[in-house]
Amino acid sequence: MDEFELIERIVARLRDVASGRGVVVGPGDDAAVLEIPSGHQLIVSTDTLVAGRHYPDGACADAIGYRSLAVAISDLAAMGAKPAFATVSLTAEELTANWAERYAGGLAEAAAAFGIAIVGGNIARGAESVTVTVHGHAPNGAAITRAGAQHGDRVHVTGYLGGAGLALGDENLGEWSLVALRDDSPLKRYWMPQPRLKLGVALRGIATAAIDISDGLSSDLDHLCRASGVGCEVDLNKIPLYPGATAIDAVAMGDDYELAFAAPRETTGALEAIARRHGVAVTPIATLRNDARPGTTWFQDGVPVDVRPGYRHF
Repeated sequence: MDEFELIERIVARLRDVASGRGVVVGPGDDAAVLEIPSGHQLIVSTDTLVAGRHYPDGACADAIGYRSLAVAISDLAAMGAKPAFATVSLTAEELTANWAERYAGGLAEAAAAFGIAIVGGNIARGAESVTVTVHGHAPNGAAITRAGAQHGDRVHVTGYLGGAGLALGDENLGEWSLVALRDDSPLKRYWMPQPRLKLGVALRGIATAAIDISDGLSSDLDHLCRASGVGCEVDLNKIPLYPGATAIDAVAMGDDYELAFAAPRETTGALEAIARRHGVAVTPIATLRNDARPGTTWFQDGVPVDVRPGYRHF
């Protein structure tokens, strides 16, 4: 099967998620033609997943499809953006119609779940990898960045950390397809992360800074603090944990795709209401302070501890 027949099969599998609000011209042309609402700004992020590094070699195609889109969308959640469009570039040494259709099936399941249209992409021969570019939007000036946190703001974390990291120790991690991942297991958290999109939108005007926890809280919170020019001391005993995870490992493992964000102390009531409305735990873990050396320091039981940095690409 040649390149163009493969593309036709992929596009056919994505047909139900290739249109939507703002899609003027979707897959099949030289480029997509798109519109965003008046008075909104476009928010764009790109993620690349490499086989053997970001997921196991030989993993199930549908699971790769779901994961590749979900992890990219998590960046939109951190910015308080509403997802709109995505493009996908798939590279592989060999690409069969069966594998491509199963990958597209996982991609379509994620796109339907998160309300995003797949508007184009590319396939090429080479070492296996997937690159996803996502586009969202937010009202002018409403996007949440990493750089707005202030002295006295409290740092909060959504959900529970360490669940996906536990899956990394499963020697069969790459053998699971989506159909087998229907409970809140570490495997499901790894292959089917659930970006906090609705909660991210609700944080507009409340959060002063936010970041998604992709590489591990130890790294990602440090990025937020440095971007905002503030420091914080984090007590590991305050970290909300997935059952079976330990705090010292959970903050460094990554792959949680929860949010860490800062907000003024006086917004506590509003945050509690948002957490109840969306059914998501929101846990305060630290208070930010002016500091000559922005960043994070870690304690447990009142004693300073060395915490491993999260995932590093180089």
